[in-house]
Amino acid sequence: MNRFLVEPSPLKRIASYFIDLILTIAIGFVLFATLGQSVLADSLGASEASKNASDFAVSSGLAYYPDEGEGPLVYEYEAIDKDGKKGYEAYLDHVWYYYTEFLNVAKNPNEKVVGRKNGDGKDFVSEDYYRFFFEECLGFAGDSANSNPYFVYAKEGENILHTSKPVLNAEYKAKVEANDEDALKLLLKYFFNADGVNQTGLYFDAIRDMKGTDYSEVSVQTYYQNEALRYSWATWGAEVICLAPIAIILFLVIPLCLKDGQSLGKLLFGLEVVDVKGFRMSVVQKIFRPVIVTVFHLLALLPNVGLGLAIYFIGSIVSFLMMALGKRKMNIHERITSTIVVDKKYSIIFDGPHEKSLYMEEHQIDEYGNPLVRVSESEGQPTVNLTKEED
Repeated sequence: MNRFLVEPSPLKRIASYFIDLILTIAIGFVLFATLGQSVLADSLGASEASKNASDFAVSSGLAYYPDEGEGPLVYEYEAIDKDGKKGYEAYLDHVWYYYTEFLNVAKNPNEKVVGRKNGDGKDFVSEDYYRFFFEECLGFAGDSANSNPYFVYAKEGENILHTSKPVLNAEYKAKVEANDEDALKLLLKYFFNADGVNQTGLYFDAIRDMKGTDYSEVSVQTYYQNEALRYSWATWGAEVICLAPIAIILFLVIPLCLKDGQSLGKLLFGLEVVDVKGFRMSVVQKIFRPVIVTVFHLLALLPNVGLGLAIYFIGSIVSFLMMALGKRKMNIHERITSTIVVDKKYSIIFDGPHEKSLYMEEHQIDEYGNPLVRVSESEGQPTVNLTKEED
């Protein structure tokens, strides 16, 4: 055991680390809240991208701007409201408009909308948008609506109206006219089902299509997703600008400037970083150690927030376990740089081997700080010299 170096308790080390971490987060997020969101993110295009995406959603007929707040919001209707209006009818109006009017580039010359194509690569004509709605959304098989439990084609006499909104089949029409509560709830859920975590229904399918997030199906809309991504990049850029410099100052600049390579947390708790042999750190160690620590913390700011935080938390847990349970009490970056943290008040730290050798000779101790053992000439028994005066 090296008696020159006294290691601090794991709790003391953790406390010193959290001082640095809390300072980084607190200062960084104050900057982001006061400067990042209002100035930096907007200068990078966040507000413009958010407005563009929101305007596109509202123009699709699937969302609306509320009287108050930023919005936009999705419509939420009741099965039947106090005025006797039925929610399923409102949802049918929205999805019908979206698929047959909004996406129909012949009727809606909105350059932000991407027109659909047939399987042979040809652009949809107006009739194709109606066919898509009936067959792909409602599940009709050509002129047969048998696969849909609620709707059928509208007819004029015996002629099917392929470009008119679908109507309820005879069974459900009778139930709706009788205000059958269960039937109305089932119809509402057919369009809007927000139970639990998953949101399903024709209305939500249309929203996913509009947002370009329905990757498993045939969504080709890209505008909303591109603007949402631009907003995310702008917000992330503002966060990095606010947080990264603080992390660099606290974990890199300050340890480089202080003689003993301490961070503010280590300085507050009286801890010092030294070479694993007990000497003061070399120039390489003093630079390399804080660089590794800083890069590790900056990983939490990766654009993929989930990945960045996962790397950070896993690395932190592994380092803590290595420090608390490992025989050498060293975490990852200490093993890489051959450095350790000691309690400065109770440790004896040397500038180099020569200074240590002189100290050992003066105090009659070995290289680990243990008293030398000599054989007494008078009694022939080993005795321990604890002080120089006892020689």
